[in-house]
Amino acid sequence: MRQLQSEQSRVLDIVDELRTIGVGALVELPQLIVCGNQSSGKSSVLEAISRVRFPAKSNVCTRFATEVILRRRPSSSIKRLRGFTSEAFSNGDDLPSLIEKAKECMEITESVNAGFSDDVLKVEISGPDKPELTLVDLPGLYYSTSQDQGRKGISIVRGITERYMKNTRSIIMAVITAKADYHLQEVLDMARKFDPQRERTLGIITQPDILEPSSEEEDTYLQFLRNDKVSLQLGWHALRNRSFETRDASDDARDEKEAAFFEQGRWASIPSENVGIDSLRRRLSNILFKHIRRNLPELVTDVRKKIEIRQSRLTTLGEARSSLQQQRGFLLGISTGFEKITGQALNGMYSDRFFEDGPEYILMGQDDRRLRAMIRELNECFAEAMSVRGKRRTIIHGWNQILSRSDIAALSAKPYMKDWEYSCVSRESLELELNSQARRKRGIELPGSANQLLVGDLFRDQARPWEEIAREHMMHAWSVVRYFIHSVLQHLTTEHTYSLIATSLIDPELDKMKESLLAKLKELTAYTKRGHPLPVGKSFLSKIQESRDDRQFKALEQRLLSSKNASADASFTLNDLKKATTGSETEGNEFAAAEIIDQMQAYYDVMTFVDNVAILGIENCLLAPLETIFTAQTINNLSDERIQDLASEPSSVEQERKRLSEDLRKLQEGLSTLRLFSTQMPTLSKPMVFSKVPLTTQSPLFNARTSIPFRSTNECEDSKKNGPSCKCVG
Repeated sequence: MRQLQSEQSRVLDIVDELRTIGVGALVELPQLIVCGNQSSGKSSVLEAISRVRFPAKSNVCTRFATEVILRRRPSSSIKRLRGFTSEAFSNGDDLPSLIEKAKECMEITESVNAGFSDDVLKVEISGPDKPELTLVDLPGLYYSTSQDQGRKGISIVRGITERYMKNTRSIIMAVITAKADYHLQEVLDMARKFDPQRERTLGIITQPDILEPSSEEEDTYLQFLRNDKVSLQLGWHALRNRSFETRDASDDARDEKEAAFFEQGRWASIPSENVGIDSLRRRLSNILFKHIRRNLPELVTDVRKKIEIRQSRLTTLGEARSSLQQQRGFLLGISTGFEKITGQALNGMYSDRFFEDGPEYILMGQDDRRLRAMIRELNECFAEAMSVRGKRRTIIHGWNQILSRSDIAALSAKPYMKDWEYSCVSRESLELELNSQARRKRGIELPGSANQLLVGDLFRDQARPWEEIAREHMMHAWSVVRYFIHSVLQHLTTEHTYSLIATSLIDPELDKMKESLLAKLKELTAYTKRGHPLPVGKSFLSKIQESRDDRQFKALEQRLLSSKNASADASFTLNDLKKATTGSETEGNEFAAAEIIDQMQAYYDVMTFVDNVAILGIENCLLAPLETIFTAQTINNLSDERIQDLASEPSSVEQERKRLSEDLRKLQEGLSTLRLFSTQMPTLSKPMVFSKVPLTTQSPLFNARTSIPFRSTNECEDSKKNGPSCKCVG
């Protein structure tokens, strides 16, 4: 029994120590909260558990959360509340007046938050007869106003209660009184909101003695105790507290009357572990002990995560920098990290942690932080768009080559295909069109020869979309690069420093890169707007011959097959071949039109243009300058004044660094406390798994005088997010 009690004390002391350190403001801690309506008997429940008088009158009702720590100690200790008086208190009946003094110390007035406070009063009660238990008593819920309690306080008290209930590591001790209709006591509905599975709520029924024996009301509350009315995994418990007439009765007398009551009538049918203060003390100690032990491994994980977050943020903030040397070193550190990440991105070696963080958006199925992969994807999309959208009109040899509506819709949905309108022309129609133009634009060319001006005109007409598609691609790639650079800077430094560096150093260079990119585009598309086609090399002749052979073969095939209505595998004589070729190209202008198309198609080389845009444009004008856009040399070339402008930190950063350092100190101290505890726990084969000790013993009864040290505590400024904390003031 002593071993179990010692174990309970150590486990609870761990959590209390974490609260004292201030970890409770940063991480949700396991706790047992007492909540209910005003006049539900909450204070009487606490009195019965601790044998210390709590405020029960309306003029001293609970105005703030009170953390009640009950601990078994070899002897009663006598302490005083720092900031009150030098008087030592050892009488539990003095607690109401001391709470009033604490209220004055916290400067709680009706004009501030309707007389309620987010501060936490910490009450430590120790003695040889005390159980191992920690409870947080919350202000009572109320719904009607009075001279002492205004309407504003209704929402404040509700907010305090909900904040504690929201903590998934809180055991909710929901107190309802049999004196009022349970439908009017909202605490059960509030608990259900934050504990929908009903796995961390314990129901407490007070004042069952006011019920008429064998009445319908008595039957209702008996159903509660049997867990039939509202089923809770932790079950229900009933207490008979002092009445107004017996308010001065001793604790022993109170316990005797309660025991006698639950041995009478239908209450005797309820198991003893569900009624009476003795069994409730044992029950609460065991529930809280198990709950804390079950949550400790997860608590260690949470503390480590909080430490990692704050360490990462402090790394981003960097060391304090008041001197010029510190400021220059700070910027050099950023530039070094920038060079490293940028180099990896350009080489496609994504090993830095920057690339592991989730991107803010995904573009074309690619992570926009992986720059090389993104650029390659964009280049491929550009090449595909050029092959389809690059020619103003698609030349077809038969109506069966016209794209269907579904094909057009599918192509229009692809990158760089927005606002694309499909246009096609048959080769026969195009030849007629060119013959007409050739007659109007005859020059000194020989009859039957292609007019080179028409070849150039046809090429420029077909290549008209190139510049628009290439510009869209280049600007898209530039936007990706810009986003990447800004993301790297945001990753490496604070928002303040990032904004200064981006505005004064990076964005001007990016604008220059954009100008260079557009100038290169103008250069690459110049030949598509003016001049004459001047192909160099034999490849052009080979392409013309290939196009000509293909055209002539198709024409010959059509004539042969139509002459005898033959099939594709039919046999023909030389005479048939002679007839098919005779007079096939007798009209020079018509032949010239076909030759113009052949030459244009040979000169229309999309892939060369695509490669030029990707290499001469994006690679040379956009990606290559990234290697020198922000380097150590950039920082070394800056004047002292520019260094100070870029690296000096605002007071808000100093305050944030101080706050983060303090949080980190608390968390690391808390982690050390948890580690010390875990090394003392018997373990199984897995790390961070706590062995379970059978809980079969009972906590001793209360029958000795107690000492009550008090500590006024305030909430951390993060409490609204992370729950209340107990941080000593003194």
